[in-house]
Amino acid sequence: MSSGRPKAGPGDFSFWAALAAAGCRFVTRRKSNPPLAGLKDRPVRGAAILADQVGTLPRRLARSRQNPYAKPIRLVTVARPEGPPLELLTNDLETEASAIAALYQARWQVELFFRWVKQNLKIKRFLGTSEHAIKLQILTALIAYLLLRLAQQALPQPASLHHLARLVKANLMRRHPPPAAADRTPPPPQLQLALTHAQT
Repeated sequence: MSSGRPKAGPGDFSFWAALAAAGCRFVTRRKSNPPLAGLKDRPVRGAAILADQVGTLPRRLARSRQNPYAKPIRLVTVARPEGPPLELLTNDLETEASAIAALYQARWQVELFFRWVKQNLKIKRFLGTSEHAIKLQILTALIAYLLLRLAQQALPQPASLHHLARLVKANLMRRHPPPAAADRTPPPPQLQLALTHAQT
């Protein structure tokens, strides 16, 4: 693999150890080539699965520090239509390799969704850190995006979504008369009630 990719370091192993201690299963891409010792082959099931192996990470890291993740780790190699095979590392030793590959693919769809959110909804940073605050900000941005799409479809002439968003932003707090207000016939004057007082 390319040497330009970041290598798995102590931070990765500490994070994996924390996830495992919390009872979580993780699936991640093998970023470079963290050495795996004692690899044992497992039965390969699935058309796209090239290899399914279990091994261990090195016990010691740089400067003789102990590796915080000492449990067995699984290496699943998946064929891709284009490019080199995909190597996945996971602490899940029970699930079928094809399901591990599908889980990573689902994770990639989540990343694509957030990339789309950044590009289309212009969320540069989250205003809150709680789950509720993040969901609320994403839902608000989605509603704004859908309203822009509806307005775009209602225009008599085509306009880009970016141009429409700029127009809305520039005129959001301005008060404009309704469209074609000049063509409307003015309403009739209100009837004046003549009050007469009975003279005695």
